[in-house]
Amino acid sequence: MKVSEIFQTVQGEGIFTGAVATFIRFAGCSLGCPECDTKYSWKTDDLPDVGAPWIVDKMIDICSRTRHVCITGGEPLEQPKDDIFNLLQILQGWHGSKGLESIVIETNGANDVSWLLDKPFRSITHLSVDFKLPSTGHEGRMVNSNFMKLGPKDVVKFVCKDAGDLAYAGSVLKRMSKSVDSNPTVLFHTTGGLAVNWLPQTILQWEGLLERFDIRIGVQLHKLYDVK
Repeated sequence: MKVSEIFQTVQGEGIFTGAVATFIRFAGCSLGCPECDTKYSWKTDDLPDVGAPWIVDKMIDICSRTRHVCITGGEPLEQPKDDIFNLLQILQGWHGSKGLESIVIETNGANDVSWLLDKPFRSITHLSVDFKLPSTGHEGRMVNSNFMKLGPKDVVKFVCKDAGDLAYAGSVLKRMSKSVDSNPTVLFHTTGGLAVNWLPQTILQWEGLLERFDIRIGVQLHKLYDVK
């Protein structure tokens, strides 16, 4: 596995916004979205291949206790599946012995997540799956089946640059609403994580979708507080 960095900070977005969390940021991403705010994590040059035990040792060096772990990127699901599985197995063991409460896996929507849905670590694992919108140029690369299987402990995240992106996100939710197995929390941000009026004003007018999904509108808290 290629690791860009491991650090502890405040969770800036998602269902654990505001929680202190240990981040494992994997390196490499085949999408390369133009508005990505962690472009440095795309680079894999000169990074050694490491295993799950190395990652865990590094986490222990950084913090003596962590309630929440966020696995992010880059794109973590472009790492070898067996290695990610081993890491999650080790972390799941911390649930009882070291007080770990949650694992969030942030993924870009272009990789199949079905292999994660029926594993023992699923009991404390939350999937946060981006649906890339037209402004990224990658909407056609989304694995649509991902969004038909996520439950209420999971998140679908839409990052909207403009009204066109938001309208497209609404059409995606209408498709998702037809699946009885799809019931994730739905999170909206704007590009850059800023607060803009047009986002909530439009969403508040949506009929049917507000009743069907737990829709939340957020900002990127870590940017407001100027932390990593």
